[in-house]
Amino acid sequence: MRSAWPASLAGRITLLLLGGLMLLHVGSMWVHERALRDTEQGARLERLADRLAAARVAVAALPEDSRDAAAHAVSRPGLEIHWDRVPPLAAAPPPDALAQAAARLGPGARIGWDPKAEPGHRLIGALPAEGGGWIVFSAPWLGAGGGALDHGAVASMVAMAVGIALVSILVVRWITGPLRRLSAAADRIGRDPTPRPVPTEGPEEVRHAAAAFNAMQHRIARLLEDRTEALAGMSHDLRTPLSRLQLRVGFLPEGEERARLEADIAEMEQMIARTLDYIREGRDAEPIRPTDLAAILQTLASDAADQGHDVAYEGPGRAVLPLRPLAAKRAVSNLVENALRHGRPPVRLRIRAEGPAVAVEVADAGDGIAEADRARAVAPFMQLDAARGGAGAGLGLAIAQRFAEASEGRLELRTAPEGGLLARLRLPREGG
Repeated sequence: MRSAWPASLAGRITLLLLGGLMLLHVGSMWVHERALRDTEQGARLERLADRLAAARVAVAALPEDSRDAAAHAVSRPGLEIHWDRVPPLAAAPPPDALAQAAARLGPGARIGWDPKAEPGHRLIGALPAEGGGWIVFSAPWLGAGGGALDHGAVASMVAMAVGIALVSILVVRWITGPLRRLSAAADRIGRDPTPRPVPTEGPEEVRHAAAAFNAMQHRIARLLEDRTEALAGMSHDLRTPLSRLQLRVGFLPEGEERARLEADIAEMEQMIARTLDYIREGRDAEPIRPTDLAAILQTLASDAADQGHDVAYEGPGRAVLPLRPLAAKRAVSNLVENALRHGRPPVRLRIRAEGPAVAVEVADAGDGIAEADRARAVAPFMQLDAARGGAGAGLGLAIAQRFAEASEGRLELRTAPEGGLLARLRLPREGG
């Protein structure tokens, strides 16, 4: 029963409407059929009694050899009448279904049925005639037949079911349309920061929900803008003293202390840039367009190799997907830097086709990340000592994770064939 119950609200409402109206229709048809049967039964009994009374009058003054012909002359289609000296039935109470007919025919009437007779003669009976003998008759079945619906009733019920289903689908889709749009907007809100107002139409409750949702979108967008502006302002303010430090360090004599200061300044600048990249991810209004992932990976591998790292690309020469190119390059670049910083060479970049998706893989030969820590590793500002050595801002995997979610894909962390960490960006071929 649970598997047959529709999962969608539209399906459930349609099924309830269809079931309820069909039960109402079947019940009304049953009552109608019973009323028609009772009316028809009464009319047939009236006609039968009138014919038998006419036969009794016709044979009353005739000799016995003429009575059968006179009684038969009163017969009509569906009612056969004769005169006989002996009744076809013994004296006995009539069956319950024929009690009403026996009472209507008068005292002394004998009535019953013969299921083995022909369809038009299954009801048999006799009335005492004036002057002796019996008026014997046979007619179609007059009993209270079964309540089964005939073919016309079944056809009517099927036609009504089809009509109810079609109308219910149209009406329910019209009613639940605003809910579907609201659901789609709620699903999009985490991927597209631009508020897209939902039309406030439909039932009153849905209109109120849409209006509240639109207000929530604007509040979230404003909060994000405020946070971005605050952090951007902080980064701008921090760059000024960092530039002064860089300038003052330049006047120091060459040596180990100067190198350490320059390295600290470079790391601080990189942390600021990573933080801005994380905040900017998915909110820079970059349009989606066909992007060659293979070219991006080849460029990153070549740049890293030029800096003396053991990085190589292994994959097809071309892999075009609808993406935001700068965001895609930023995400993969963070994965490569993460592998170089926390892993060990060789680092391999690969692209694999997986049906409706494409997987971008960055694998290293380091210690990797324990399976129990992989969920925490993608959290922003999270540093795992075993894998990261305390360096960096803890945003490399988080930036890649946010890019994957904004592209309707996902980031997967596995164990690489080389023994280190395998970071996979699984991206859909369509949409994003």
